[in-house]
Order: sequence, then C-alpha cells, then structure tokens
Amino acid sequence: MMKQMLPNPIHSSSPLCFNQAWLDCVFSAAETVWVGFSGGVDSHVLLHAVVAQLSCSQRKKLVAVHVHHGLSDNADDWLAHCETVCQQLEVRFVAQRVQLETQASLEDAARNARYQVFESVMSANDVLLLAHHAGDQVETVLFRLLRGTGGKGLSGIPEQRSIGQQEARLLRPFLSLSKVDIEHYAKHHELQWIVDESNVDESFSRNFIRHSLVPKAQQRFPNMESNIVSTAKRVETDYAILSRFAQRQLALWCNEFGGLALHDIADLPTEERQFWLREFLARSDISVPHAQLKNLDATFFSAEDKQPEMQLAKHRLLRHQNRLYLLPLDQTVVLGKLQEGQKLVRAFDLATVHGTTDCELRTRPHGVNLILPNGKTRSLKKWLNDQGIPSWWREHLPYIYQHNELVAIGDLWAHPDWQGKVEWEPSERLPLLKKK
Repeated sequence: MMKQMLPNPIHSSSPLCFNQAWLDCVFSAAETVWVGFSGGVDSHVLLHAVVAQLSCSQRKKLVAVHVHHGLSDNADDWLAHCETVCQQLEVRFVAQRVQLETQASLEDAARNARYQVFESVMSANDVLLLAHHAGDQVETVLFRLLRGTGGKGLSGIPEQRSIGQQEARLLRPFLSLSKVDIEHYAKHHELQWIVDESNVDESFSRNFIRHSLVPKAQQRFPNMESNIVSTAKRVETDYAILSRFAQRQLALWCNEFGGLALHDIADLPTEERQFWLREFLARSDISVPHAQLKNLDATFFSAEDKQPEMQLAKHRLLRHQNRLYLLPLDQTVVLGKLQEGQKLVRAFDLATVHGTTDCELRTRPHGVNLILPNGKTRSLKKWLNDQGIPSWWREHLPYIYQHNELVAIGDLWAHPDWQGKVEWEPSERLPLLKKK
C-alpha cells in the first residue's frame, strides 16, 4: 500500500479536513499507526483531526508516541499533559525518556533521539504520522540553502519515506498546510497545547530563520511559503525520476553481491563520481552529508593495493577487487566448543560438525600451512588470496581445531586425514563472493 501513490491527504485546509480515502488507505494496510505527539499545537491538531475522522476499528490501531528529552524544566509537565490529552481522546499513549548524545548541534541530537525512539517502537507495516507543515518546509529549504546543499537538499522534507524496518513508513500529511490553518483549527476546537520556550531562542539557526528571516522576506514576497513548498515538491519529483534512471544504471554496474565496479566511474569528474556514490548508498536508503561523501570518494579511489574501510551509522563500506561493498557493521566472532551434530549460530554463519568429536572454533591462525588435495602445501594467507576470500570474512571463517590442530575451514578446506565433515552456511548479509 505505502509504496503506491497515495491520495492527497488533505480534503480541505479551511476548515481542516482529511481526505477520507487517504485515511482509509493508510489504516487499511497498517498494523499500527503512530502519531508523533510532542504536545505542541501542530502535533495536537494532527492527533485531534485524525481521531475525529476514524472509525472504531481504525481507532484501535492508533497510538500516540511522546519523546521526553529532559531538556526543559517543564518536560515532565509536558509528558503529563500529552498523557491527559490522549486519555480524553481515548487514544493509546506511549512515552519514552531519552538521554541525548553529545553532538555539535543540540537540535540534531534531539532529532536523532526522537527518530531512534520512533524506530524502536515501530514494526514492519507500521506507519508514523508527523505534523511538519509548510512553514517547516520553508525553514528546512532555507536552512539547507544557507548552510550549503546540493540540488537534492532543496527538495526539503519528504512527504513520505521509509523508517526503521523496511516496510515501515513515515508520512507527513500537513506538509502543504500553513501554520495559520493549523492554529485556526486549534482555536476553533479550543485545544490546549504546550509552548516550548526553546522555540523562541534565536541562537538556534532554525528559530532565527523562522522569527527573523522569514517574516521580513514574506513582506516583500507574500507568496514565498507556497512558492518554496511548490519548488521543493518539483525538485523532489525530479530527483525521484533521476534516481530511478540512476538505479537502472547501477544495476548494470553492480554484481550479484551488490558490489559496485569502481572502474566504471573512476574516470568521471569528481562531482559525477560523488553522484553515483550517493545513489549507490540510496539503494539501501542511506543518506550521508556532502562532506562525508567527499571523504568516501577520496578513500575508495585511492591506491588499489590498499583495503580501505569506512564506518557509517549502521553499515560499513569496504573495497574488494576494486568493487565497493556495503556491509553490516562487524560483530564479535563467536568461538568455542562444537558439539557433534549441533548447529552453532553465529553473527554471519551457521556451522555444524558431523562424524567426529572434540572440535572447537578458534581465532584465525597465523603462520600455518595447509595441505592441499594434490599433496602440496600452501600458506593460509596465500590460500585465502587464491580463494578470493574478502577481508571481511577472514576473521569470521570457522577455523575448526581438533586436538590443537587446524583440521577444517568451514567447508572450504579440510585436512586430508581428517574424518569429520563440516556443514557451513554463510549469511548472505556478508557476501563470501566465492562461487562453488
């Protein structure tokens, strides 16, 4: 449902009314519909307006989620207020307290904490509704423009995107609504809402844009808000079309394991290489700042005899045989005894030993030689190179010992005199690349 085109969410802006077809479409496929509820006027109107148009069965799917940042002395009162509002509306209420991570921007830290909470409570096929409106879109576009952004950044806040698990979706039905429409609804229904005192602190860049820059600009350009919102929407549409064509090309440049052939883009101008790297990450819904994109470009187009690695928030990027791979974060290698016939589940594989006892998994050995089927020997390091085993697997391979002797490496090698057998299932999340 969420990947197809949804109807327009708003039937009327004044008075504010949802398109019933949009509500029915969202609630019919969602297991749970969450509303981000800070208690401010925007989220209060969103929650109130949604509840007003829901059927009894749809209401059972609705949950309001509140994030307690602890930044204000009033934070506990705000949480209590939100809980009271939800009791009055007969809406389920969930609240979580968070500790903000130390970052350069307090705004970014608070935002990251909110989205971590949202992702933690959501399951596949859930939907999250947030109350960003046209004024927020204007602030975002101007903020990015003034800070420096590429064309995609000018698309502003997306009306919908994936969040958390692959099928969960975030929707912003108010993105075309003005603050005036929202406040008119709140006053008409005599809603009570909280006012965050930090919203008037112009030491925060967005507050400066909201209170000082936008009002003066609107005096000269009365249609500024609607024009910027319209422009952002057109840019978003253009980039969506461009991205679809880019993904088709990337499908030709990537192998079956998702590895991007760097030689296909190595001779392009720097800006074009960075475009393709950004689209490569976009295949997995990953977005990085431009500065990090420049660093990525410099790192992976370095000397080919090196094995560079870059850590992202939830992934890592590595190069192997001049292809770029996006991999999960590394995890501790599980070692220890192997019981005959019992499957050992590890982060990136499953291993079972049959036909023998007293086996155990140990760390990757160094300075050992392997006896090959032809009777010759080969150092482990050279054998790994012969097999084309990528660097990310070399510590994770199941190195199986019996009586202090290396007798097998998964099902890739076994000592000629060893009587056992290994059943090994490497995870597709960490491509082995070796073809059997």
